Amino acid sequence: MAFAVRSTSSISMAKSFAKSSNARLSVVSRASEQEPATPAPSTSESAPQKVVSTSAPEEVVSTSGYTKPTPPPAPFAATLGDVMNFGGAAPEITNGRLAMVGFVAALGAELSSGESVLRQIGDEPTLINITFLLFIAASLIPMFQNKKAEAFGPFTPNAELLNGRAAMIGFAALLAFEATNGAAMF
Repeated sequence: MAFAVRSTSSISMAKSFAKSSNARLSVVSRASEQEPATPAPSTSESAPQKVVSTSAPEEVVSTSGYTKPTPPPAPFAATLGDVMNFGGAAPEITNGRLAMVGFVAALGAELSSGESVLRQIGDEPTLINITFLLFIAASLIPMFQNKKAEAFGPFTPNAELLNGRAAMIGFAALLAFEATNGAAMF
């Protein structure tokens, strides 16, 4: 592996750049075939020297032994399209959560009042819409922050998906039953 030492003017330019920016210098350059390899001039100062390796087409030239570490990659910011796409988790999780809330609330209100689901929605649309918007926001915010769903005892992400699917089917069946009979189920 052969090394070539750059001229003193290159070194002085590098020193002035390093002083002006208060940073250590790391430069990527190519070694020139026209520059002959010369021995490093001996100086009493401990001034850094620019040394270039001629063994590869792209080399790192450094005025000191320190190279600045690369910054960590920026966190991935999920967009609405990423979260709500056809294969994304948000549509099924959000609809499943809304179906679980809706099915339990509809059955509870139907058992206590004897009113059908559509009558219940007509009686109090504002509270139902606010509840749904809160559940949608609570479901989407962790997805935009790229947080993974974690298991908590028997409450696992797969169990939530299964219960959400069952609630969607149950709520649809409740609506179909009430539509065909024209009255509340209970």
